[in-house]
Amino acid sequence: MDQNISMPILTAAELMKLEFPPPQWLVEGLLPEGLTVLSGAPKIGKSWLSLQIALSITTASPLFGRAPASEKSVLLLALEDNERRLQERISKCGLTPSETFCLTTKWEDGLPGLKQFLLDNRNIKLCIIDTLAVFLPSQDARGRNTYDADVARMRELHNLGRDTGTSLLMIHHDKQGEDSDWASKMNGSSGVIGTADTLIRLSVQKRGSKQAKLQVTGRDVEDLELNLKLDEMTMCWQIDKEQDDRKLTALQSNVLKLVPKAPETIRSREIAGKLEKEQSQISDILKKLNYRGYVISPAYGEYSLCPY
Repeated sequence: MDQNISMPILTAAELMKLEFPPPQWLVEGLLPEGLTVLSGAPKIGKSWLSLQIALSITTASPLFGRAPASEKSVLLLALEDNERRLQERISKCGLTPSETFCLTTKWEDGLPGLKQFLLDNRNIKLCIIDTLAVFLPSQDARGRNTYDADVARMRELHNLGRDTGTSLLMIHHDKQGEDSDWASKMNGSSGVIGTADTLIRLSVQKRGSKQAKLQVTGRDVEDLELNLKLDEMTMCWQIDKEQDDRKLTALQSNVLKLVPKAPETIRSREIAGKLEKEQSQISDILKKLNYRGYVISPAYGEYSLCPY
């Protein structure tokens, strides 16, 4: 194809010949690399969840039955907290923090300073910013989040991640009012939800509830919905098996009964043989049970009951 412009244009045939690496995961099936927005109403446990994510990734500890790909360094900007509160939270979570987990409660150097810090510390693979509004408020002159202003600040964050090789998890608040689409409940315009690679929303039916719903959607992640409950001893979110069990089909329940406790494992073909079902059907069910936190896959194609 003749080109008189500087931007590369491919034919569809040329595109199909290219090879791309698969998406990389920070937490398998839950948190891919890129720009993620985690939203929810104020004071329902988003900061606890972000701390839980950081501790999981830096210690390679499973999160909702999903193991991080490997231990990675994380930077947390907890801009609505103080050091005493963070110390208490980390202590309560019960996980021994790693030297790969860095944090601060103040950041006055803005986006340029963060870019330089991440360039100087290339080992950091995830930066959690709590919250988006404090770190990078909308610059709309009327004081409202408009589409153009939201797209502009989200593009700045995309550029930051691309230039430094760091994934970003932005903690964000929901807006008031009802909306049938859960992603549209996020504060700001559609510029926020349309520009992010992945959207995660934590919601509770009423304030103070210890039960929550975690919903995930994005470009590189399958849509996911988890029922969670808050462990009041550790203040960590866990899979709520009692809620989730009601949604299991009869076949899913029968498959689950045949999955052994770790360290023993079982393969889909073994279960398929015992239940006289197609292996592909059982394999799909095991993958769904893995995504929902019922089983873990310690090795490719092998499954055990989730111990967490």
